[in-house]
Amino acid sequence: MASFLNRKLPLQDETTVFIFVNVLDIFMTYSLLRFGAIEANPIANCFLHRFGFNGMIFFKLAITASVCVIAQMIAIQSIAKARGVLRSGTMLVGAVVAYSAYLFTAEIL
Repeated sequence: MASFLNRKLPLQDETTVFIFVNVLDIFMTYSLLRFGAIEANPIANCFLHRFGFNGMIFFKLAITASVCVIAQMIAIQSIAKARGVLRSGTMLVGAVVAYSAYLFTAEIL
């Protein structure tokens, strides 16, 4: 049992960064919504209007968890492809976070 807890999981670093960037996306979304912005993702917007902000958090984290699980399944066959999936996802969500930060600073200033 102790050896299981001490081992590093495949793609642990990439997965951690991917999850972190997605949490930043949730934080930026919350910040923008407080200043009157709208959710541009129509599916996330549906969750927001139907279940409130907690529902949208659930939706975004469910997508994040799904990508992490899919990447681990891909890693069984090809660690390089799985790493590419996580890095691509991180770059994509990172671009959304950067754009959200731009919108936030444009709104404040």
